[in-house]
Amino acid sequence: MLKSYYPIYTEESACQDCYKCVRECPVKAIKIEGGHAEIIQELCILCGRCVQVCPISAKKIRNDINRVKQLLKLKEKVMVSLAPSFISEFQDIAPEQLIAGLKKLGFYGVSETALGAEQVSAASAHLFESSSQPIMISSACPTVVEFITKYQTDLAKYITGLYSPLLAHCKLLRNIYGHDIGIVFVGPCISKKYEADTHSDLLNISITFKYLKQWFEQENIVLAELKPDKSDVFIPHKAQEGALYPVDGGMIAGIKANCNVITPNFISISGIGNIKKALENLEDSETGHKIFLALLGFL
Repeated sequence: MLKSYYPIYTEESACQDCYKCVRECPVKAIKIEGGHAEIIQELCILCGRCVQVCPISAKKIRNDINRVKQLLKLKEKVMVSLAPSFISEFQDIAPEQLIAGLKKLGFYGVSETALGAEQVSAASAHLFESSSQPIMISSACPTVVEFITKYQTDLAKYITGLYSPLLAHCKLLRNIYGHDIGIVFVGPCISKKYEADTHSDLLNISITFKYLKQWFEQENIVLAELKPDKSDVFIPHKAQEGALYPVDGGMIAGIKANCNVITPNFISISGIGNIKKALENLEDSETGHKIFLALLGFL
């Protein structure tokens, strides 16, 4: 993939060659070349650690707003798949105001990604109950899947193979509103851009909250001043327990709600460093019960 198109890139003129991102990258996927830090794409797992630690913000997340604007021109209906963490990003804004604002930008409707999480929870519970496999690792987090398939290859066979909550949500929306609709994910996760790049048949584009807020400002849309009407609600309906997915342990809560197995070991771990430690000697552990690992690549 071209440097300029990869979800994370270095603004070369700003990079001060401080080596902080090189030291902090959990998989050593950054090298110094030509006087600046450069991401090694084939090693990167899109955890975003380099973006977090860069002291001068030389590490950038690809801005896809112009692509979204083009999609809105090309498609009759473009839906937003909205991450559950919108609540913390827009703390003083009612959900209905956010929906109204997104519609002002040209979107047909807004749906909660958590609906896909609910489907994945139910499917994971069924798989856990019916499978004799001693270990199961959730495929919900793209960063975790990338980490295991690149760096813990012996454990890749334990990944469930189910769609991520986002892709499951996209499939749901296309089944309801038509396969020709456009779908844009809005949320904090960088690795969702990778899902859009590799599953364009389901997800067209992914943008971060940061760039959405900038777009609102450019269009002079002040969410707090909007007066939503009765149509400014989540479609096709509001999510329930799936909204807990981004919370540590949230996926497990959803699975337990759909699962009749009484004694399995459900383990929830966040952060690549913690996940590395947890996966050490995983196959040698003997608990007497099946193990389900719900892993999130971010802390």
